[in-house]
Amino acid sequence: MESEADGDRRSWALGYAATVPVISSETMGWLRAAVGVALIAAPGVPMRLSGREEPTAAGLLLMRTIGIRDLVLGLGSVAAATSNNTGDVRRWGTAVLASDSIDAAVSLASLRSIGKRDSCAAAVLALAFVCGDLRARSRAAAS
Repeated sequence: MESEADGDRRSWALGYAATVPVISSETMGWLRAAVGVALIAAPGVPMRLSGREEPTAAGLLLMRTIGIRDLVLGLGSVAAATSNNTGDVRRWGTAVLASDSIDAAVSLASLRSIGKRDSCAAAVLALAFVCGDLRARSRAAAS
């Protein structure tokens, strides 16, 4: 049989868990910024995952450029989310959603040039961010 104290603790825990957003614009921004920093600091790591040849200087530059893009989009999203300006949150959210959607489309369009495995892996990663972006966008619209 459940005591009154157990019931109070459970309702508090449920109330607390319900108020903590799992995916928010700020969370997605920090995640994106972390990915950006990782790509800037170690651009060869994701390129070596394909198991093909050693990364070229041009490839490393491209990965660092993508890292810079993600760092800027991530920090912009965090700044907008913490400003409580819904217009800024919406604009930055639209920019990151567009970026991730284009990444997914370009990844699939590159199937012939980079191979099925790498193309699909890149598209799935981009689509995971699209899902997170959409979830954060719906949370921002609801609040």
